[in-house]
Amino acid sequence: MSSIQPADPVATARQRLVALQRLTEIREDPQIKRLARRYAGDPALADDALQRTYYALAQLKNLEQITNLPAYFRKVLAREVRRERGQLAAALVEDFTRVAEARQDAGGPVTPPSIEDTVGFSLQARSWLERLAGGRDSLLAGVPARSDDPVRYRVVIYVAAEQVLRDGINAESSDADTDEAFRTAYPDYFDQLGCLPNTLYQRFHRARDDVKHLLQAIISRNELF
Repeated sequence: MSSIQPADPVATARQRLVALQRLTEIREDPQIKRLARRYAGDPALADDALQRTYYALAQLKNLEQITNLPAYFRKVLAREVRRERGQLAAALVEDFTRVAEARQDAGGPVTPPSIEDTVGFSLQARSWLERLAGGRDSLLAGVPARSDDPVRYRVVIYVAAEQVLRDGINAESSDADTDEAFRTAYPDYFDQLGCLPNTLYQRFHRARDDVKHLLQAIISRNELF
């Protein structure tokens, strides 16, 4: 009868050291830093998120077992940025990921979702999208009239919320409510000529709150997995 051989502590320590070195390289990668700034829209917030992501992953007991460390780093980085902002997108991505994709338990073996969970999630996600589409007029009316063109502002918020929801359902990090996305969608308001930086910051902050509140109007916390 065969027996399981205990892990070589020296080999395990060496593998962990290699993984930590790789983790450091990822954190210092210029492309990762640019990605963090794109997610955050603010250099200081991006730097903080990078450091928190590094610490969170460095504390994993089985870090060396993560097969695609750069991809996992990017995923955790996106969550850290959104957690700092207090956005609903963070909760959506984290909760949807539980069913929409295989989760890694501290870098351990991948466990696929059950058929029942997958079907249940699909039906729930469809109902959220139906609520969003069916309640479009009332949801738009509930968005504050913050600009000189309230109709356009409300449409921008609605479209951003819809994309955040779709990205969350697909377990993807969403860029739909970033500063860059708002500037592109409505430059006359979010990139207004002569507008003070602090005023623009407040506009971005309020817009993200408006996206969050719109999503909260169609998704209750007890429906999240």
